[in-house]
Amino acid sequence: MNYTDQLSALIESDPALGEQVAKLPNLKAILKWAPGVGIAFAGIDLVQQDEYSYDLYLPLPDSVRWLVFGVS
Repeated sequence: MNYTDQLSALIESDPALGEQVAKLPNLKAILKWAPGVGIAFAGIDLVQQDEYSYDLYLPLPDSVRWLVFGVS
């Protein structure tokens, strides 16, 4: 499943969140967007996968779900 497929699935399951995420082109935009929707920086986790790529975990304000981005 590629990013386009994952984004389509998100839009289908949570249209409001999917539309917001679709507008985020890069890490800088994600980090600017997060506090505005109630995601505290203290809860964000960046996990290194290899020397060039990371997974960025953002706990959504509903305390049940996480939004995860692959970052390189």
